Amino acid sequence: MTNERPAIPGLSAALLRGLAGGFAGAVLGHILVTACLRAGAESWLKGPYGPHFFDIALYLGLLYGGIACGLSLRPGITLVGAWGAFLGIALPMALFTRTARWGMEAGAPPTLAWYWLVLAAHSLGTWGTTLALGALLCPRRRWLGAVGAVLGSLAGYLSLSLFLRIVPSYAQGRWHPGSFVPSPLDLLSGLLIGAGLGAGVFLADSLGRKESPR
Repeated sequence: MTNERPAIPGLSAALLRGLAGGFAGAVLGHILVTACLRAGAESWLKGPYGPHFFDIALYLGLLYGGIACGLSLRPGITLVGAWGAFLGIALPMALFTRTARWGMEAGAPPTLAWYWLVLAAHSLGTWGTTLALGALLCPRRRWLGAVGAVLGSLAGYLSLSLFLRIVPSYAQGRWHPGSFVPSPLDLLSGLLIGAGLGAGVFLADSLGRKESPR
């Protein structure tokens, strides 16, 4: 049997690291996004077409950077999480808000094309980063780590959806959107996504170790 140490020492550690990273990323992301919005961030990087996007790109970059930091404790992987999510959204949106005349004019409702563009950019930033983190955190079987990270993240999203169906009042609680205090919904989302991603990577890494030659 191989003596190589696992990427994360145990399932409980994976869950706790994911929870801590997701919580920290959600808190830091909300605080910095709120500060940037007060400084006029809705216009940052944006061209004459399409919706603003800097705030959501920054938030997701910090969220996934926090999760990556919690799970890896390594600066390189942390930067992959942060820059992957941020640039995956910011770069295509910055390009198309300057060139896509088929998109929405300033002040006009979004067209169907813009709807799909925003969905594609968001998916590229979040799921592309999730795949990359899973591969980096599971070097023995990178493809297995990528799949585990995606499945774990999906489990986190599904857990959030199930919780909100059971307790719909949680998302409807009083909260001022301009406050520096993060919303309970964002915090819970960060916690569950971080924990799910951590558990998925740990299980994928464990499976990869079992499949390795003795």
